[in-house]
Amino acid sequence: MSMIRIGARNLVRSKLRLAIAAAVIAIPFFLLLAMESIGDAVQRQTEILKESVNNTLQLRSRGSMGHVNMVGNEDLLPQDVLGKVKSVQHVARVESYLLAMTPTEGHNFAMIVGVDPADTRRLESHGEAGNPRIIAGRDLTEDDRGQRVAVVGQGVAKWAGIKPQDLGRATLTLDLRRTHPIIFALDRPPLTLAVVGIYASGYVFGDMQLFMPIDTFRAAYGVPGGISWLYVRADSAENLPAVEREIRGLAGGIADIISPTTVAEFQATATRAVQRLAVGGVLLAAVLMVIVVFFVMLLVVRDRAWEIGTLKALGAADAGIVTSYLTEALLLCAIGALGGALLFALLGGVLAKLIFGLGIAPFLPPHYSTLAGTLALAPRFGPTTLAILIAASLFAAVAGSAWSLVQIMRLSPIEAMRNE
Repeated sequence: MSMIRIGARNLVRSKLRLAIAAAVIAIPFFLLLAMESIGDAVQRQTEILKESVNNTLQLRSRGSMGHVNMVGNEDLLPQDVLGKVKSVQHVARVESYLLAMTPTEGHNFAMIVGVDPADTRRLESHGEAGNPRIIAGRDLTEDDRGQRVAVVGQGVAKWAGIKPQDLGRATLTLDLRRTHPIIFALDRPPLTLAVVGIYASGYVFGDMQLFMPIDTFRAAYGVPGGISWLYVRADSAENLPAVEREIRGLAGGIADIISPTTVAEFQATATRAVQRLAVGGVLLAAVLMVIVVFFVMLLVVRDRAWEIGTLKALGAADAGIVTSYLTEALLLCAIGALGGALLFALLGGVLAKLIFGLGIAPFLPPHYSTLAGTLALAPRFGPTTLAILIAASLFAAVAGSAWSLVQIMRLSPIEAMRNE
């Protein structure tokens, strides 16, 4: 116990060296926490997709995308399909959507989606799970039914020149007469919408959408009946095959029934890529910790060679001397871990997004370049975080001081005093 106390006292013998070493070692500890936070956030996003998609089917009019102004794809599902699907056993929820498109710049376009305010904000292509994160303003509410309001993706907001501070007075006008290589004109008056919120979906295509109440969509586009998309959620993934069979019997002749692939695609691209990069970042942080401890302890042992030789000459056992220096290394790592944790608590959310943008986003498929905007990268502390900090401190202390401890055991009293 006395050698442990000596190790603790030795740590503060040079306060300047302690401050510098602790500050330097706090940086890899912060990096470790940031990478762990990024990996955990992506895994949580994957689990959300699993909950929303694995028990879900999508229905569209047979052979059509169901967009009311898309060339050759304007056919809709009959309105009575909704009642038929709701009557199927094990169907927990049915959600109706209406879709249109509006030209943006060049040959590009944005998706216009009419949705019940209580339903999921579904995204085109592989983002079917939807409910993207609102990053400014608010989402649609029950009070918005029939109102000329909209929530837009950050891509649409950028195209329209709408900034977060503009919400509350920002408007967006849709000209339904405008055409495009795949969009035909509708003889309908322009629709001006008050933009109440901006969302981030996690991928480029998903950010080019606009959501408005479905009643507003029907009135603006002249669609009193019909459904573009019908999403059917079973009460469990196990019952999904039976639900699909029954729906095929009821509507298979007029509907294409699709099993969304969001989870599989997200896991095969974003999740795996981010997890691999996060592991790489954790390993880099561990290596940096070991390097810092290695040089600090090497300097400490060289500075105190005469002291170590004197202790040995007085009969101190190698094990006791090693214990004191290992204690010093452990406490140094613990202080560095505390510093890294404090930095993470204060700036973790901002810097984790910066790390994601600089170190991870460039390695993801291009359509996931905005993923950081939809992830919850705010600092999260819990038992797992504490366990990571303790394990990392022990590893860095033992691995980083190992060579110095070997030198201590090899050092003879006569050699140490002669060198001094």
